[in-house]
Amino acid sequence: MSDPVPMPTERPPLHVRDVPENSRYEATLGDDAALAGLLSYTLSNDLITLISTKVQEGFEGQGVGSRLVRAVLDDARARGLRVIPKCSFVVRWLERHPEQHDVLYRSLQTPSDPASREPA
Repeated sequence: MSDPVPMPTERPPLHVRDVPENSRYEATLGDDAALAGLLSYTLSNDLITLISTKVQEGFEGQGVGSRLVRAVLDDARARGLRVIPKCSFVVRWLERHPEQHDVLYRSLQTPSDPASREPA
């Protein structure tokens, strides 16, 4: 019987930066600075609308999306921005993290509650 392979206990650092000229946050993982994920947005006055999150092929399952969302929300909070989550990944993440709801422009929408929907 072979010895068990040790599992890494620490995740490589995720570096997130805002790239306003591309209206997105970019996440790089580890020291090689390979692009691991993107979160696109629109910015208007004091509102940031989170549109789409994409984890690059080969980086799935490493927590990139979740860590990216947390970093973007922390940045929005630090900049005094209110968040409108349109990306389904961000909405699902926020449903699991009510402690992050302080940065939301409005309460999370539920499909069965038409009164909570954003105006068109």
